[in-house]
Amino acid sequence: MINPFAVILPSAGLGTRFGKEIPKQYQKIQGKLVINYSLELFLTFKECKKIIIAISDVDDFHHPLLEDIRIEIIQGGNSRADSVRRCFDKLVSIDSQEDVLIHDAARPCVQLEDLTNFLEIFSSSQYAGMIFANPCTDTLKSSKNGKIIIGTEDRSFLWQAQTPQIFRFENLYNAYNSYSGEINELTDESAIFDELKDEIALYKNSSNNIKITHSEDLQLAEYLIKNIKK
Repeated sequence: MINPFAVILPSAGLGTRFGKEIPKQYQKIQGKLVINYSLELFLTFKECKKIIIAISDVDDFHHPLLEDIRIEIIQGGNSRADSVRRCFDKLVSIDSQEDVLIHDAARPCVQLEDLTNFLEIFSSSQYAGMIFANPCTDTLKSSKNGKIIIGTEDRSFLWQAQTPQIFRFENLYNAYNSYSGEINELTDESAIFDELKDEIALYKNSSNNIKITHSEDLQLAEYLIKNIKK
């Protein structure tokens, strides 16, 4: 069984690293917007009750997004984390109590089987949250200036955080209210739980769940969608 959930999809980034006029989430793969792959996936679940999408106030690229009564578009913030917080505040304002799933708009390769398993495990658990992640396999070096190595990190305890990430509404609400750091500096929402005792679980997912960051990633995503994504 899967609990009802709401989705937050930050899509206000203009993709400076991507290096194209059109942001990465609005690029097309096989004739479909990158962001629409995620929307289609979430909308297949009857348990998905709401999707809040944050877009930039100078965004002229977001059409044609999928249309559905469950989708609402709001203005995003100055950072990804700010956009996520604005979406969450919107859920608070409409008195939503569902679990909150946060996903990167530029991750179009999540597989239905992975997401279903992820949601079922979380729904039957007592965890405050759960995130897609993979164990680090590369050797990790630390450096003070980005030029000279000062040490080698123990990768046996390190995981690469990805999305989707899902949290109990109440736990996420309390975590935001108690977080002492700078929200705009967050690169993922599970980090706001670092100072708390809430348990956030890791879900080891497919290595195909890439995030489109650079223009060459678009070709890899297209290959994965064409040959692997189900």
